Amino acid sequence: MERGRAWGRQLLEALFPGRCLLCGRWLSGDEPGAPPVPVCDLCRMSLETIGAERCGKCGIGLVSERSICMRCRKADFVFESNVAIFPYSRQAKELIRKLKFEGRVRLAGLFADLAAAAFPPEWETYPIAPVPPRRGRKTPDPADRVAACLEKQHGKTVRRLLERTGGLQQKSLDLPRRRENLRGMIRLAPDKGLSGLPPQVILLDDIFTTGATIDACARVLHDAGCERVYSLTLAIEE
Repeated sequence: MERGRAWGRQLLEALFPGRCLLCGRWLSGDEPGAPPVPVCDLCRMSLETIGAERCGKCGIGLVSERSICMRCRKADFVFESNVAIFPYSRQAKELIRKLKFEGRVRLAGLFADLAAAAFPPEWETYPIAPVPPRRGRKTPDPADRVAACLEKQHGKTVRRLLERTGGLQQKSLDLPRRRENLRGMIRLAPDKGLSGLPPQVILLDDIFTTGATIDACARVLHDAGCERVYSLTLAIEE
């Protein structure tokens, strides 16, 4: 029964793919990747990505600094580096908001395509660990959705190594208070350490804000035996 419903939804999306979530034009169904991606070709091409001049640690776009931004010089992050696809603004911000809060889960496929294209060559064989969501989240977790699409569409290895036990929302907190809020709240998921952790791991999250969450996850994995922890985020706040 459930398989029949899923097939029916796919057929409806193929026949009536709807409107682009950014510009509102009707989708014809023949855009690359559509269905299931509800964004037209023109809007996909207009998405503003971060250029080559970026911080070697957090991945933020640089204007005047060289190599490492001022924030990362002071932050003492333990993760190796973060690759961010977009600045958290304009169209990318709107799409992440729709995925994160409106349940537009078909956008996960688009972000998975973009994430796969952003992987540095040396990351190709590293497993991906989604950053665990705050407990009690009522909408689909974007990092987990994108990770699932990376696994299904691009053959990436996904290992859900971490869990979050609690903590307040972090939206209004600065880096020191975020770090304090996360203390002891992120831990290795039950039984994950028993099967042996990989030496290199790529954390996956939606937004890099202060870096506190990525850093807390990296510290747990380091303490459990991972040698190097990298990060990929859909966007970074500037």
